[in-house]
Amino acid sequence: MQVEIVCFGAMREYLPSPAARNRAKVELPGGASVADLMDELRAPHALAHAVLVDGARADLTTNLTDGAEVTLMPPFAGGRSRGDPDGR
Repeated sequence: MQVEIVCFGAMREYLPSPAARNRAKVELPGGASVADLMDELRAPHALAHAVLVDGARADLTTNLTDGAEVTLMPPFAGGRSRGDPDGR
């Protein structure tokens, strides 16, 4: 089966060639999960802080279907909230 992946931040480093910006298509065996996709990309599982499959929240155990769109987002950091000592 084929899935389309959309990667943000550090996850983009694991996109296979050819990739268009932050998207690529990946061939996987039927019944593959998001974890299997991460293994195929050779990406650390811990890097997938947020996962969406066809726009719905998912996790590494979610099984994929042919044509699914998988969005992989690493942990985000930075900025200050109003509750921070130096925030206003």
